[in-house]
Amino acid sequence: MVADGSARPPRWTTLVGWVWSVVILGLGVWVSLATGEWIALLCAAGLVILPLGGMALRARRA
Repeated sequence: MVADGSARPPRWTTLVGWVWSVVILGLGVWVSLATGEWIALLCAAGLVILPLGGMALRARRA
């Protein structure tokens, strides 16, 4: 095993996080364009930022 972790494959949680982010932001943009409301983008950004922040905290503790 590599000490610095540079050769380690990405964890499944990281992959899920990326997929979640793309799907939620895509839906937020679509709803925002369809309705003309900016609040959809704000909600989508919140749904992406909170889980990614939680993953960053978990990674820092480990």
